[in-house]
Amino acid sequence: MWRAADIRSFNHGRARARLRARPNRAALVLLALFTGLMLCADASRPAFAQNDFFFFLRPPANVPRGNPQPQQRQQQQQQRPPQNSGWWPFQPQPDLLPPPPQQAKPQAPAEPTGVVYGSADAASQGKRVPPSQFVLVLGDRLAGQLAQGLADSYVPERQRIAIVDNTVDESGFLPTPVDWLTRLPDAIAAARPSVTVVALGSDDLQPIKDGDSQAEPLTERWNELYGKRVDEVLAALREKAGRVIVVGLAPVASGQLSDDYAKLNEILRARVARAGFTFANVWDGFVDEDGKYMANGPAVDGQRRRLRFNDGVRFTRAGGRKLAFFVQKDVNRMLEESAGAKAAPTPDATSGPARPAALAGAPTTGRDAPRPDAVQVSTSAMSAAKVLKDGVAPPPVRGRADDFTWPPPGAEPPVAPPAR
Repeated sequence: MWRAADIRSFNHGRARARLRARPNRAALVLLALFTGLMLCADASRPAFAQNDFFFFLRPPANVPRGNPQPQQRQQQQQQRPPQNSGWWPFQPQPDLLPPPPQQAKPQAPAEPTGVVYGSADAASQGKRVPPSQFVLVLGDRLAGQLAQGLADSYVPERQRIAIVDNTVDESGFLPTPVDWLTRLPDAIAAARPSVTVVALGSDDLQPIKDGDSQAEPLTERWNELYGKRVDEVLAALREKAGRVIVVGLAPVASGQLSDDYAKLNEILRARVARAGFTFANVWDGFVDEDGKYMANGPAVDGQRRRLRFNDGVRFTRAGGRKLAFFVQKDVNRMLEESAGAKAAPTPDATSGPARPAALAGAPTTGRDAPRPDAVQVSTSAMSAAKVLKDGVAPPPVRGRADDFTWPPPGAEPPVAPPAR
């Protein structure tokens, strides 16, 4: 006979068997969904592909029937638009949106190509209208880069102004290794300069022979001997070159050498002022706000560029143009003075120096007015030039709007109070 425990065990076994035989409802639902997706995708396929239910096992592309010729195949590809062959999990999907247009990068402006000549004859050779003014640059390696910077700056004026250089990289005011006192006459004669720019001193920090001993750089005795030598070179320039600009030294990467250059600039500045020449200070253009050496910085065009090479001494092409920027203002002024001295125009009411004089309110000449002498017209022209270029107001004229003297003209004199 069956015991109650055996009966219960038998019933539990049959229940577990029925559960194992029952199908998984979740699997059936997933299978139904997958089958529906396949049928929908098959309905969207072309007619020639709908007869194959297992299309998803084939490659995701329309396989052309037959073996057409290459030309026919190319024509079919051009004429037939791309068709969607149905859903395929590994098929790349076409781009629905066109790619954004690529913006062209702005091109940097072309660098100017100034030409530096070796003499005035070389600058005039082959030109229908030769230059009328020449700027001579004398000096060391700094002067050579300065000459190229000036040539780049004067590209629009190359038909009128030519840059001539006579430079030796390792040279200075001292007589060794190059004696500029003996070299100056030939250099000036070949250039016929209207303005002479001198850049020397980078290699002058060396001992100077003083009798049987030597004076060390930047000592009191050395400063005295060096100042005398600078005076001799400037005196020779005065006799031959006329209008002269002496360019100061620029800072370098070496802090100690920059400090020595700053002291040397003070000596040059004092000697140049004593000689009556112009000293061009370029130091501030190549240091940052803290006064430290700057290899990269704003250039003449306003963009931030590399100004110095990795050696910390030489200038790049952009640095040479910035170097020339601090000299060009004085060069332009002297070129105008030189052109005015050569032309010596006759003053007139409608042209020449009398025209800016009329704009500034100075008396001019005319048919109805008495003609002043040349000295008065020259004075009026100089005053007008100061107004228009330098912003210096002319002296007030009695009765004019800028005359603030009291009492005004035409006013009655004040009446004194009666005595008590």
